[in-house]
Amino acid sequence: MSASIGLSKPVLLIFFTYSSLHCLSVSAAEQTKVKSTARAITSSEECWLQEKYEVVEKCRPCRQFEMTSNSIPVCAVTGYVEKVSCKNSGEVHRSCHNMRAEESAFWTFEGVWFGVFVAGYIAVFLRQRILDGAATARVHKQIANSV
Repeated sequence: MSASIGLSKPVLLIFFTYSSLHCLSVSAAEQTKVKSTARAITSSEECWLQEKYEVVEKCRPCRQFEMTSNSIPVCAVTGYVEKVSCKNSGEVHRSCHNMRAEESAFWTFEGVWFGVFVAGYIAVFLRQRILDGAATARVHKQIANSV
């Protein structure tokens, strides 16, 4: 009664290894991009860490021109930028996060996994009922044959 997808263990192991290595290489490439961008930012541009500051422009998506021309280097980090005015250093741009988009992505992720959980629970419940029915039928057959 078991279902088979027709893949052997070595094939699955190779696929899993390839997928894992691919994910690691993409992650490493993204980290390299972020580190190279972070090196381009000088300490005077991080004045909000040492000085009092005020947000002049709220967090917004970077324009395509800003991304391609690298006119605002911090755009490459998250794709969002806000302008802050530091007390001594003046106005600078800093990278920020779009919290609405991140929250939406988080709840989408949670919803998908909740759906996977419900589907798994239903599959296990139905499978258990089928197995219990088969076991009960075998017991009834054995009792009928022994009488």
